[in-house]
Amino acid sequence: MTGPDRTRNRVIDSRQIAAFSALVRHRRFILAAEELFLTQSAVSHAIKTLERDVGCQLFERNGRSVGLTRAGQRFLQHTEKILDEMRAARLELEEFSAAHHRNLCVGAGTLAVHYVLPTVLRDFRKRYPKCRVKLEAGKLPDLLQLLAAHKIDFAIGLAWGRAGEFVYEELFEDELLFYVAAHHPWARLRRVPRTDIAEETFVIPLKDGPTSAFVEQHFRSEKITPVNLTAPGSLEAAKQLVATGFGVGVFTRWQVRAEEKAGAIVAVPLTPKRLIRHWVAARPKGRELLPIELEFVKSCKAAFADLGRDP
Repeated sequence: MTGPDRTRNRVIDSRQIAAFSALVRHRRFILAAEELFLTQSAVSHAIKTLERDVGCQLFERNGRSVGLTRAGQRFLQHTEKILDEMRAARLELEEFSAAHHRNLCVGAGTLAVHYVLPTVLRDFRKRYPKCRVKLEAGKLPDLLQLLAAHKIDFAIGLAWGRAGEFVYEELFEDELLFYVAAHHPWARLRRVPRTDIAEETFVIPLKDGPTSAFVEQHFRSEKITPVNLTAPGSLEAAKQLVATGFGVGVFTRWQVRAEEKAGAIVAVPLTPKRLIRHWVAARPKGRELLPIELEFVKSCKAAFADLGRDP
């Protein structure tokens, strides 16, 4: 590397800039030294080193006082900008650090607690060990009430209910499908008669949850009224019931990936309309997420993406 290239890549020591700025304000070495909590000789050395590094004289000495040379006046224009940027950088980093040390109170729906948040919380704790995360589990409508009362910071779950009061940031999209056992009569049909649909038993993991609401709303839009909707209380129990031929299960593909791959259950097209669900991070309108909250939401998005990805 040539000499000029080395000069072009060199930066000025921030301590020299601070000494220059203080001396410009006070015009005397002793006063500049007092401001910087340094000795007068340390300030003098910093200025001499600075002038030697930049290759020109920046101050004119007049007894105890000093004044700027033309080169010093030019340099002053740069130092003010540099110091302003340094102050802004420090303030931003201090705010960032403070925000990343705060505690979080996150509300989450049952499915998110079971399938997404364990991974998110584990990884988040490693990245931000000073941030404590409190988890409030429940149904999203209940969590939205806590959110409106400022008892939680934001809520993770399936979008349904009271949407007008909150901002929903989408995290993930999946689709509910209808599944039957491989030996079920519908497994061989391309299209199930609408009259048969109403007479069949439908199996969902949980009662009175978002999946139940989505299915019931879907059938109403299709003008179908199922006779029986069963909720055994867990995903595993629901899958076992469907695999035995008890009824028609309503699951997402990621929930039954292993059973479908093994051929125990198969998806059947009951209606042309798709059942798309939207996973969201909900917050009150008018409140932006803090940096640490944005990082948590970002982690949730990544976890959801892994959930929907085929292994």
